[in-house]
Amino acid sequence: MMLAAFADPVFDSQRNFRELLQAMARPGTPRALPSLPPSPAPATPEAMAVLLTLCDQATPVWLQASHPGLAQHLRFHAGTPLVDAAVAADFALITDAAAMPSLDAFALGDPRYPDRSTTLIVQVGALRPGTGARFAGPGIRDTARCAIDGLPERFWRERAALAARLPLGVDCFFVAARQVLALPRTTRLLED
Repeated sequence: MMLAAFADPVFDSQRNFRELLQAMARPGTPRALPSLPPSPAPATPEAMAVLLTLCDQATPVWLQASHPGLAQHLRFHAGTPLVDAAVAADFALITDAAAMPSLDAFALGDPRYPDRSTTLIVQVGALRPGTGARFAGPGIRDTARCAIDGLPERFWRERAALAARLPLGVDCFFVAARQVLALPRTTRLLED
């Protein structure tokens, strides 16, 4: 049985889009997602809200967990083409952060077109502002602090290695508990 998507597709996606823009403009600070659609497992409603807001028939998506119901849901509600190779995706849904592929498995863009990279949507255990990692970079006054529960330790090492290749890299949305936190490639993790 097919699940519904947004109750009001136009206005719900617009409300979410504004919050996603704010999340990118203020990295490291969680934002509330105002509209959460039903979502087939293993995707959470938060991840589905991001996918249905940002993806359409022109944005290839890679799913970490192949699940027929999830694939059918995305194709029906967004017309999203699904790809088998992570490197071919504009967006990637990571449903198990602890088992996520290495960041170099995704498209990093190229020097002339750094925007041709993959944006990761990563489901995590929790976002805990005011504690954990410290971030700096464009859009952050001084520093921002937020713990992102469930990421493998290697994620931070891989991300730091990619920083030397700017403007290449990946941008990330982390989702949990009705919230989204963005870490664009320009955001740096600070050592305590």
